[in-house]
Amino acid sequence: MALMGFGLTLALTAFVQTTLVQTAEARPRISTGRELYDACKVLSAWHLNPVGHAPIPARSCRQYIVNYFTVIHYLHTDEAAKKIFGNSAKDPYACLNLDGPRSYDQLASRIVRTAEWHPELMDADAVKLISRTFLDRPPCSDGTN
Repeated sequence: MALMGFGLTLALTAFVQTTLVQTAEARPRISTGRELYDACKVLSAWHLNPVGHAPIPARSCRQYIVNYFTVIHYLHTDEAAKKIFGNSAKDPYACLNLDGPRSYDQLASRIVRTAEWHPELMDADAVKLISRTFLDRPPCSDGTN
């Protein structure tokens, strides 16, 4: 009986590991502006006719957007992060330009539009593209985003 329990545990562990490996291989890592642009373009297009599950690139775009805002929140609220990265006296959300669109699909469309207006960001890090998209509220924008 114990051997049967061990076998079931081993089989479940192998299944979970195989599933995680397949998921990791299937979901591309976004590191450049072009990769973020391409993924968000898929999300914007899928949103116009959302049949079935969102394609993997669309989910990658959503995940990147969520992670970006999660990091901003963490850096300004976590005490340990404040000690490491410093604490700005400015409101961390004052510079976020989130007027208007709020859904992931709409935010993705803004990323696509920014990339098309600033093609030099395509070959830069993805974070430069998303920062340019959402951190451009005057007087915060100084041309360095």
